[in-house]
Amino acid sequence: MIILLDVQVDEFTLVLQSTKRPSQIEGWEGMAINIINEFVRLSKLETVLGKLKEATYSLPQGYSNGFVCDDAPYYFAIAYHTDFIQMGICIKFSAHAWMQYRKQYESLFTSPIQIHQFFTNINNSTLYTSRLSRIDIAIDFTNEKVNVNTIYNQLSKKNQIVKTATDRKNHSVLSAITKNNITSTFYLGSKGKNIKALLRVYDKKIEQVETMGVRYEEAIHYDDWVRFEAVYKGAYAHDLSDKLEDISNDTELKDLLVSALTDRYQFYYDKSKRLTTYTRKMLNLLNQRNFMFSSPSPRLNLLEQSQKYILNGSGLFPYLFKVWRIWGDEGLKKCLAFLYDEFENYEPNDDVVAWLKKYSPLYTKQGYPFK
Repeated sequence: MIILLDVQVDEFTLVLQSTKRPSQIEGWEGMAINIINEFVRLSKLETVLGKLKEATYSLPQGYSNGFVCDDAPYYFAIAYHTDFIQMGICIKFSAHAWMQYRKQYESLFTSPIQIHQFFTNINNSTLYTSRLSRIDIAIDFTNEKVNVNTIYNQLSKKNQIVKTATDRKNHSVLSAITKNNITSTFYLGSKGKNIKALLRVYDKKIEQVETMGVRYEEAIHYDDWVRFEAVYKGAYAHDLSDKLEDISNDTELKDLLVSALTDRYQFYYDKSKRLTTYTRKMLNLLNQRNFMFSSPSPRLNLLEQSQKYILNGSGLFPYLFKVWRIWGDEGLKKCLAFLYDEFENYEPNDDVVAWLKKYSPLYTKQGYPFK
């Protein structure tokens, strides 16, 4: 009987940002194509996965143009938007695509490749910078007698609780997929657009057998197979991007992935306050805990949140873009001058004055948020 705990990157999405800005929006598409060609060359993508096909369909949400592996049994896409430079170039590997890439890469170049080595390869460029926008980390328990339905019932009855690595209770919403009173999948967290973390725990054997999945032949040889899969987006994915740059070997990568998953999700028995057996086994995989997600103070994040809203949600940039497309650079300059004049006439209310009195010393020490 095979007994195994396996740690891996399941799927990921990264965004490439140009290190230069085109003088006019019309120059962006040519620049985007050059960046894509550079990425494809450095990743050896077409050598490994085959020829890419230009497409305006099956692209990541919000992107207008790109390339896909059209006839492949997996999903892979490179995409950009012709009008919005700030969206960058999106590279999306599904779990199957990443598995196939690694398998083919090792076959062709007689050397295995992990995500940190992939990042080292693609970042050898002056045309762009790269950063994860999503990464899914999976820890698999095979033949370990871990049962999804049992864990879910224990959590539902509050017999088990979830904490972070800093011993804070994780209050994520618990939901499940239940059939005939048996739960084969449950979630901790919401699937909402701006959620940074989500944990999915599911019976991988059932999933592969019922769907005749790509790992079906592997699944039928296990007595049981349960996966803990953490999805990290936004700032959490950015944190992991930064740390990946420091990884130099597979042991450090394993420590990073296990540290990341257990930083947010550690399961305890509520009465005894002791770790569950399966969480202890996860932590025993660690050679050294080498990562924790950054948790900025909410107070220090107030200004950053306002800035993020202005950049992404306020409609300011679409407004400026429309002005620029209608009246060109001269019109945009006049518009910005108009906004500056309006700002000079602005009178702060009592709330703004109180906020400044409270937080100015903290921000003075912290430095500019607009770097």
